[in-house]
Amino acid sequence: MSIEARLNEVLHTLRAAASKVGRDATKITLVAVSKTKPIQALSEYADSAARTSLPVVYGENYLQEIKEKQPLLSDGSELHMIGPLQSNKVRDAVKFCDVIESVHSLKILELTAKEAARISKRQRVLLQVNIGRDEKKSGFAQQELAEALAVCEKLSKDLQVEGLMTILPYDDDPEASRPHFKAMSRLRSELIAQGYGIYFHNHTILLSMGMSDDFAVAIEEGADIVRVGTAIFGERG
Repeated sequence: MSIEARLNEVLHTLRAAASKVGRDATKITLVAVSKTKPIQALSEYADSAARTSLPVVYGENYLQEIKEKQPLLSDGSELHMIGPLQSNKVRDAVKFCDVIESVHSLKILELTAKEAARISKRQRVLLQVNIGRDEKKSGFAQQELAEALAVCEKLSKDLQVEGLMTILPYDDDPEASRPHFKAMSRLRSELIAQGYGIYFHNHTILLSMGMSDDFAVAIEEGADIVRVGTAIFGERG
């Protein structure tokens, strides 16, 4: 199946999930996770997206791939860092990425602001939350977010905080993800009720959650950004 055919299937699922809960599908950002895929596949995706007037947003996990691909991307496209971010990779992440979704600790937060200031950039970021309490996953615990947002306020000249991101433990059943997605939506509501919405861009807390197997469930539970790779590009070789 071609990338265009897969994309059309993904968009059909996305729109159906949004319609089911009365949401506007055009307000949901589709991040095409292109890790390990050649630049030709990314170009094919960009052409297919353009035919449906879809913004072209890529998600990459590895800085080496980002450095190789970013200069070759089509004009107007956007690149999100979604993989684990080590301290020694922050400089390149800030240089090459439009959005860093995987800011998972105070140290990475502060280093990101430092590198953004160094090149006079206001870096767009999301705070990664370990909502599933998975020891194998990075991210802030829910009780750590207040401190993180206080730091964000101090660094607001260099950081534009746009929302929260989570990566869940894998499960064959998409419905197994629903309680975690509900917890993320509940966390957003609690942060807004407690007055923390002012620390986010436009006082809006975007949620990045859901991947190929469970993005429809994520949309039903409030996802604003979904990260879909295999369903668009096929299995990794």
